Amino acid sequence: MLDVYKTFYNFKEQPFRLSPDCRFCFSHPSYANAKSYLKYAILEGEGFVAITGEPGTGKTTLIATLLAELDKGRVQVATLANVQVNSVNLLSMVLEEFGLQPGDHSQTNPLSTLKQFLIQQYKNGRRCILIVDEAQGLSVDSLEELRLISNLQHNNSLLLQVFLVGQEPLMDIIRTPGLEQLHQRFIATSHLEALGLAETGDYIEHRLRKVGWDNDPVLTEEAMNLIYKFSGGIPRRINLICHRLFLHGGLKQKHKLVGADVLHIVVELHKEGLLAPRMREEFGDYVGNLKFISS
Repeated sequence: MLDVYKTFYNFKEQPFRLSPDCRFCFSHPSYANAKSYLKYAILEGEGFVAITGEPGTGKTTLIATLLAELDKGRVQVATLANVQVNSVNLLSMVLEEFGLQPGDHSQTNPLSTLKQFLIQQYKNGRRCILIVDEAQGLSVDSLEELRLISNLQHNNSLLLQVFLVGQEPLMDIIRTPGLEQLHQRFIATSHLEALGLAETGDYIEHRLRKVGWDNDPVLTEEAMNLIYKFSGGIPRRINLICHRLFLHGGLKQKHKLVGADVLHIVVELHKEGLLAPRMREEFGDYVGNLKFISS
């Protein structure tokens, strides 16, 4: 059943997968701004950068797109995704992501192991970057540990850059009293905003054209407006609504998707508890009045 709309609309693949896929990257203004900051930081070769945004705004896709564009011969990247650990375990995780073990190079001190690795990369002309995803889960102690790790130097050059990627509370943590030294190490911060109404329409068409869409099906203006209304302009929510909408259209063999089709999907998602909590609260009464659509 999952391939119904791909086959009916003659798409090369499904355009609205929920998993991040940098092939479908949509460069709206705040996304382009964040990417520019990351590239600037890489050129600078030092300091911290923070990228924040609500869940589903494209932070992981941004990082994946950036990594795909880097010269692998000149940059060594490690990525941490599970960061709800203490500062001691954090260093072990950094070593592991760089392909090291605490006992490598005949060193008994994990920090010494890391430093020797970073120095070797520096001598080989490679820059080392540590990307910490979901960084709002870091404790104050872990953030301080990251600062200390980023202080490692050789020939007056810093050996490691750190990119922190997370939800909005990340910046509140960084501004915590006692983390002033960390805060001063940041060279850039950027926030991924939700899409506006026009950007939501452009985003949907961008993904559709990537899979061979040729205006079949047609989405009416009302349909686009309702997708925006119930997604809040968050790309992952747009994908969820559109995936179900196009599946509905394929099953019903519809070549035009209108507002009523979107409302039908919204009612289904509401019943299944798949609308975001904020959307359920904000539009709960409105959705409740539309239950007749699904009957």
